[in-house]
Amino acid sequence: MIEHHQLVKMCSAFIEPASVISSERLLNGFSNDNFLIRTKQQGHLLKCYKSHWPAIGLEAQRFLSEFNICPAPLWLDKANQCAAFDYIEGDTAQSRTSVAHSLINKLAQVHAYCVKTPLMNIAQELLFYQRSTIYKQYQSQIEKTLKVISDMPFNEGFCHNDLVKENIIVSASGMYLIDFEYAKTNDVYFDLASLAISFNLSEQNERVLLADYENCTVRKNKFTQSIDKLNCYKLLYLVLCIGWYEQRAIKNKSVELRAQLNKITTLMVF
Repeated sequence: MIEHHQLVKMCSAFIEPASVISSERLLNGFSNDNFLIRTKQQGHLLKCYKSHWPAIGLEAQRFLSEFNICPAPLWLDKANQCAAFDYIEGDTAQSRTSVAHSLINKLAQVHAYCVKTPLMNIAQELLFYQRSTIYKQYQSQIEKTLKVISDMPFNEGFCHNDLVKENIIVSASGMYLIDFEYAKTNDVYFDLASLAISFNLSEQNERVLLADYENCTVRKNKFTQSIDKLNCYKLLYLVLCIGWYEQRAIKNKSVELRAQLNKITTLMVF
């Protein structure tokens, strides 16, 4: 556990140490160690990355922050895998009404971010969990779904790839996206599926989501609304999430997601 004086020393590169009045570890992140550092003027978020240095995501946040989509990196320490951001005072998105036009518009802007990265390989990501209970239980559906989406048009965009509601902050000044560690080129339906799952949207609300997204995207001629495609990506996204949570013994998260996965598999006809 990093002590207060160690945090102050780490932050001395961008904060006057004497101005720090408090520090606390935030418990709502699983991939990193996150700390809230407060001065009399404002709060700063210090992120200590555990797995990889997210160079692509950090550069994307720098660019997208100019459009009030996300907070910009204030300070980077690649050698120690740490980064600092302004702390957004607000709450994580909770209700289905949070999937509002303003959020969809910001997501469409993220997808339009003009950078080409290695493509997220969903099949390869899934194989990481091939020995897990969830993968073995749904292996047939997974393989059939991968085959189905391979025959569908690919809606390319720069995707967040971890768009759980905890990564959407609602503040007095609007909605902001955070935690771009896994951001890279992908099919935009992966992000749309994650919204549908995280907010447990009904099919009617999913259709509204797709229609709203089509109206917001600058690539209207390259986007086709498809509930079938959304369901395919929901299935794959759920397997990835459940595998990730169960690997870390986070049972309360996986139970709800398993219920959604069971429901989706009854609706899909291969």
